[in-house]
Amino acid sequence: MKVIAAIQIDLETTPLGTRSRLRDELGGVSIFWRTVKQAERIQPPIDIFVLCPQTQESETRNLLADSRAIVQTHDAGPPPWNALIRASRKWSLDGWRGGIGQTISFDEFIDCRVLAGLLTHAQADAILAIPPAAPFFSPEFAQKMIRQRIESGDEDTRIIFSAAPPGIAGVLLDASLIRELALNNLPLSWIFAYQPEHPRKDMIFLPCACEVPAPLRFASGRLCADSDRSFERAQALWDASREEPNFGLQRIGDWLIEHEKSHVDLLPHELEIELTTDDSLPNARLRPRGNRLERNASIEVRTVGALFDEVTEFDDSLVVLGGFGDPLRHPEFNEVLSAIRSVRRSINIYGLAVRTSGVNLTDESIVALIEHRVDVLEILLDAWTPATYARVQSTNGKDDATLQHVLSRIERVEEMRRERSSVFPLIVPSFTKSRENVHELDDFYDGWTRRLGAVCITGANHYSRQFDDQSVIPMAPATRTACRRIMSRCLVLADGRVTMCDQDFQGLHTVGSLHEHSLSTIWRNTKFQRIRADHASDKFQSHELCAACDEWHRP
Repeated sequence: MKVIAAIQIDLETTPLGTRSRLRDELGGVSIFWRTVKQAERIQPPIDIFVLCPQTQESETRNLLADSRAIVQTHDAGPPPWNALIRASRKWSLDGWRGGIGQTISFDEFIDCRVLAGLLTHAQADAILAIPPAAPFFSPEFAQKMIRQRIESGDEDTRIIFSAAPPGIAGVLLDASLIRELALNNLPLSWIFAYQPEHPRKDMIFLPCACEVPAPLRFASGRLCADSDRSFERAQALWDASREEPNFGLQRIGDWLIEHEKSHVDLLPHELEIELTTDDSLPNARLRPRGNRLERNASIEVRTVGALFDEVTEFDDSLVVLGGFGDPLRHPEFNEVLSAIRSVRRSINIYGLAVRTSGVNLTDESIVALIEHRVDVLEILLDAWTPATYARVQSTNGKDDATLQHVLSRIERVEEMRRERSSVFPLIVPSFTKSRENVHELDDFYDGWTRRLGAVCITGANHYSRQFDDQSVIPMAPATRTACRRIMSRCLVLADGRVTMCDQDFQGLHTVGSLHEHSLSTIWRNTKFQRIRADHASDKFQSHELCAACDEWHRP
């Protein structure tokens, strides 16, 4: 079997929409050069093709002056699914899968249309597709993947992939599979996605999955240097690897796990903002709303604008407009979106999501969502049938708060997107699994997967014993570990106070106020740092909210 390698590049913009860092240096040489040199270490050597737009041929050849890689140009342009992948992958960059709509990291650097074009110039039975900004790409692991394909004659091994964090491994694709996906204009995630009509075993359990060393299998952390945070992580890992000999895959896995536990950026990676405590379903049974909050406020537009002046210092920051009210009920919702997407900013916010019941999805708000490029619209449905919806949302017979009404508004979003030829916002129906609605879970998941391809399922939450526990079965891990999210995420309440996590719906455990300090100051202040230090030392009982919490995240 003849295998060749292919690296698809763009020297200006990444498929994720961030600035390309292929020219940027790591350890004295460019990210791109280092990636190619790692590929050249594959044994036995294989031909390496760099696929670039025609307009970038000259600079690409200059960057590869001392390499044996072969430059091939194309004029394919972005794939038809590019905007969809860009919007959906923003929320799961640190893992190989988990993107909205079942998208995966491989979608970011594999365009089978371009690979099929390469096969008309280069004879090969399979192509090893390599991410372009991957300075820690492992040639040894690539050799393992190639051996696994050669030694197997199984139809299920027309693709060989791994569950490694992005940037460690490529994907090995048979020529026949490349041509099929190119002919049908499909992203690679299509063959991984769950399809209700054709259920099958997860591909991670099939012979096409190449086993990853244990520490790396349990680690998360993007090692493709294509955003501010991932580049900083790559730089830190590079510095650490220079100090230790034999810094292999297992050591990278250990380093990523420790880095996630201890590293705190200058600003949160994900920020949730509660625009208002007002809600169209104040008595919903599955989450605290209305009078149960014991507070009432709507955030000022200027406060939101100041927040975004800070968080856009990083080009990969994520923001969710949600909290414990319905953001669409904010009296100046359109003005808030306008402040967020202000043309005055040289760098716009990377990922933007809105979480709502959908009851107040007016045509005006839908236009605002589309025009201001909201990536994700999560709609809290929690039911598949009208009767269950009325019960769990406690609608009390309101004509404008029925399941049928919300479904009609979802249809209107779809219609208005088509009219404007926009993929934004991606609609994600959400279901909180509880004893009251678990009997509808399968219908909900399969039904919305068929219709929209995207679903969010979460477990019932007792909010640190401050709310009724309606969970079907306890899902907390047996051994308590440090909360992962206090290292990267926080919540801004509608009155401007900042709380360490979304368990604090009453605002009893805040760590600062935006009326007194900037977000960056609060994020790294003594109070917040002490909480993180106590978690790192297993002193969870030191904090009332943490002691009763079952929502910590396993490393």
